[in-house]
Amino acid sequence: MDPSRAFGLPEGYFAQPGFSADAFIEQISLVDLEFAKKNSMFEPKPFVRTYERALEKLLASHGELGSKIAQLERSTKTYADDHRKKMARLKQTFATVGSSFERLETQISEVGSNTIRIGEQLDTVAKEKDRAEAIKELVEFYAELNEGNTSRLDELLDGGSEGMIKVAHILRRLNTIVVDNQYSAPTDSLAKRQIEIYSENFEKNMLENFEAAYRENDIHNMSIAARTLDAFNGGVSVVKAYINQHPFFLSSMINQSQDSIAEASYQSMEGISDISHPPPAPDRWLAQLYADTRDVMFKDWAVISKVFPRPIDVMQLLLKRVFEQTIQSYLETLLGRAERQSKLAFLRVLSSSHIETRKLVEDLQRFDAETVTPAVTVLESARRSGNVPQGLLDMPSAAQTSSAQFSRSRAKKTMPSRRGGRGDAEQSAIDDDDDLDDEAAARDRLGEAKSGVSSAVAIAALIGRSEGENAGVGLLHGFLNRCCDDLFESYVAGSNYVRAEQAHLKEAFRQTLMPFSRARAERQSSSRGNALLGIFTSVTGGTNTANSGSGSAGGSGAGNSAGAAGGQTAEFDGTVTATTARMLLQVHAEAIARGVELENDALVAECVASLTSILLSTLGDEYMFPALEDVLESLQDLRQEPDLRTFGVIRVANIAARLVQMHFQRTVVPFVGASSYVYRDMVAEKNQLMSRVEMSLNLISNKLVGACAQWIQGILGKQRKGDFRPADDDYTAFEMGTQPCRQCADYLHRIERACRQSMGAENQERVLADVGTTLHRMLMEHLRKFVVSVAGGLVLVKDVSKYREAIGSFGIPALNEKFSILQDISNIFVVQPTALKSLLEEGPLARLDRATVQGFVQMREDGRTSGLVRQFL
Repeated sequence: MDPSRAFGLPEGYFAQPGFSADAFIEQISLVDLEFAKKNSMFEPKPFVRTYERALEKLLASHGELGSKIAQLERSTKTYADDHRKKMARLKQTFATVGSSFERLETQISEVGSNTIRIGEQLDTVAKEKDRAEAIKELVEFYAELNEGNTSRLDELLDGGSEGMIKVAHILRRLNTIVVDNQYSAPTDSLAKRQIEIYSENFEKNMLENFEAAYRENDIHNMSIAARTLDAFNGGVSVVKAYINQHPFFLSSMINQSQDSIAEASYQSMEGISDISHPPPAPDRWLAQLYADTRDVMFKDWAVISKVFPRPIDVMQLLLKRVFEQTIQSYLETLLGRAERQSKLAFLRVLSSSHIETRKLVEDLQRFDAETVTPAVTVLESARRSGNVPQGLLDMPSAAQTSSAQFSRSRAKKTMPSRRGGRGDAEQSAIDDDDDLDDEAAARDRLGEAKSGVSSAVAIAALIGRSEGENAGVGLLHGFLNRCCDDLFESYVAGSNYVRAEQAHLKEAFRQTLMPFSRARAERQSSSRGNALLGIFTSVTGGTNTANSGSGSAGGSGAGNSAGAAGGQTAEFDGTVTATTARMLLQVHAEAIARGVELENDALVAECVASLTSILLSTLGDEYMFPALEDVLESLQDLRQEPDLRTFGVIRVANIAARLVQMHFQRTVVPFVGASSYVYRDMVAEKNQLMSRVEMSLNLISNKLVGACAQWIQGILGKQRKGDFRPADDDYTAFEMGTQPCRQCADYLHRIERACRQSMGAENQERVLADVGTTLHRMLMEHLRKFVVSVAGGLVLVKDVSKYREAIGSFGIPALNEKFSILQDISNIFVVQPTALKSLLEEGPLARLDRATVQGFVQMREDGRTSGLVRQFL
């Protein structure tokens, strides 16, 4: 009984999670509390009696609960003991059952093994029985032929295609017996002759049937004859007959004289030996031959797949014949004629022919992967599943079988002992070939899959494969690659191609630089002086050449003469020209394109590196550095006015260097970047060339600035002492300044124009700043050499204004500030003595060194007589 009932509480009151003793005491004291509230005095006795009764009830409940707990513990212990006993009995029972199952499984395995052995023995017995029957039949045929009786074979031949195939197998086995028993008794010679004669006639008749059906395009009879001859000798003879009579090898184009074809083709290859002319299109006869090859292979597969038991072998033999006989013959003639014409013609024809051949091979490989291989896969899958007898898979391929299988060498290798030899030979003949009577039925079921299906999806559906699995490499992939490689092996093997390309590249570079070399030789043989002026490149417009140079960095020759045609750029053969640099890069880019096409992938980086080394060596040692040395030499003669066209040489040399840099990044790096050491060496060689060019150009620039300064110094040296002490009526001097000043200003404007036309903004500022700074230093020294009168001060101010105007056109703030101070210095010679102190102490001249200012004040005509120096300084 629940103790809660004794107190009038809900059942389970003491077992609830939120039980509280305080709440319980309050609950049982409710009546007493209500009674106490009604009385004015507190009476504890009711509470005591209530609590005593509650305590008695709780103690009674506690005793009952303890008894129940003890009883439950005893019951639990009893049940636990019973459970353990039951589990022990069950465990023993399960162990017994497991042992029984293991024994049963062992017995079943033994029965299965015995059944398998019995099945294998029955299968062996059945094979032995079939083999014994086949041997018996073969012995009977051999005995009949030994007697000259061929009636049974003739009856089989009259039995249709199955009979002919059976005769083919019988004759094949009999021939094997004859070869293996060639040292048998003389009594067997008649059988041997009969077998050879009958086999020869049988093969001849089958070939005649095949050729007749071939001429009539009778696919069914062609297939019967092909399968029969395949069972007879592996199909060697029928495949040869099919290929030898193929119209492709009898076409009029192939039978023409190869020389006449090549001659006609060359007439369409204009400029093939001209390095400035782009490579011509591929040989048209070769392209037509490849187009015919594609059509023949695509169309012939439908016939081959229906006629021959092993179509992949026939396709391989047909392709081999096309590549080795037709294509190789014409290629040799074509390349021979090109080689006799020039190295460039040979290399261009070799490259274009290789490109066209690769296109042909890729098309054939795609056809193989999408059509040929899936169809053959269907046939092989059907054979493995048992739809085609296994004997068909054991037959030797037509590409591997030849008449040598009946030769003496095979006879010696497999010859049994003469005693009892015939039985062994018959046994080996049976083992060599299985019955193919069901081949026709299986081939009919696979006819659709073999008949040139063009969709890989349909083929994949037949054999349970997805389109992606069939879109990979076909069975003829490697064979076609070998055919292509064999065509060009003799031309590219080893280092033959690389040596030919290097020889051509050197010759082409020599030819391109011939005008430069000729002009340089003529200049060196002539006298010094004016002859050196012919080396310069006159550049009057920079945008056109720079743009055309950027477009030619990839090797394109387009736009080489755009600048000259537009009247903006005039180039001479005696020095560096953008046209020549672009031509060198164009020839090199074409050579790299051929190298990438013809060279093995693993050797492309080294090939490109060797060709690039020749380019960099030629550009540096044979072209740019000699030209820049000549320019530098022309600046050595300080007696002549420096030719400002030298700035154009610097500009064109910079353009050439940028072209080489862009050409290297776009044409060379993509092919040498994969090889770290080749890339490192190429970058180092290129950077060395760029560094040498930059050093040479800096040296020329500095030398030219020095020569200009020396020439300006010479002009200033013509200044007369009386130029700054003119007569009062010499208005020309007041209006135009002195003649040396006008000459210097004109020369400065020419320098500025030459720099603007020939140099970039950064180089312009550097050169013009050097010229302006040097002129300022020379004028500071120059003006302290002459005594200046009051009228001469006006002339001096005019001269300095012209100098300042010329320097102002340079657009360099630092120079403007220097010549502004020089203008203030010129004012020293025109102000009144009373205003001189304020000019020197309050204006920009106050920042100058006092000794410098004193030197100018002393050159005033009144400077020494009036004591101005002592007065103001």
